[in-house]
Order: sequence, then structure tokens, then C-alpha cells
Amino acid sequence: MKSINEAEEKAAEIKAAAIKKAAEIAVGAEERSAEIAKLSEAECKAYREKAVKEAEEAAQKNYDDEITVKRAEAAKYAADRLKTTDNIVSDIVRRVVRGGC
Repeated sequence: MKSINEAEEKAAEIKAAAIKKAAEIAVGAEERSAEIAKLSEAECKAYREKAVKEAEEAAQKNYDDEITVKRAEAAKYAADRLKTTDNIVSDIVRRVVRGGC
């Protein structure tokens, strides 16, 4: 009978120690979980900021490239119009100078 009581007491002690250890593990897991959440949040924020910055830089480069192309097109168009206009203006000036108008 004594050995049964001792065994039950020992089992109760082991159970109490296991419950205490489980509680400690749970607290440690919660702390680690909170730490991981903070790290993940910071990492996601940094990644988001990096992605936005890269997107802004790419958009600015595309804009600058397109502006360069359109400026060249506009300059060519203006030069072509000036060539056409030069002939017409020269013809008008020639008529006025010669008195043909």
C-alpha cells in the first residue's frame, strides 16, 4: 500500500512538473511568436518600400525615355513643317519683291 501511495505521489509530482514545463514552453512559444510577427512585419514593410521605390524608379525611367522619343518626334515634325513653310514663304517673298502680287 505504501509503495502504491508513493507511486501515486511520484506520478502527481511528475504530472505537476510536466504541466509546469508545458506552461513554460507555451509562454516561450507565445514570446517567440510575437517576436516572429514583429520581424515579419518589419521585413514586409521593408520589402513593400523597396518594391514601391523600384516601381517609381522604373516609371520615371519609362517616362523619361518616352519624353525623349516624343521630343525627337516633335523636333522632326517641326523641321519638316519648316521646310515646307520655307518654300511657301520664299515663293511669297519672291512674288512681293518682283511685284507679282
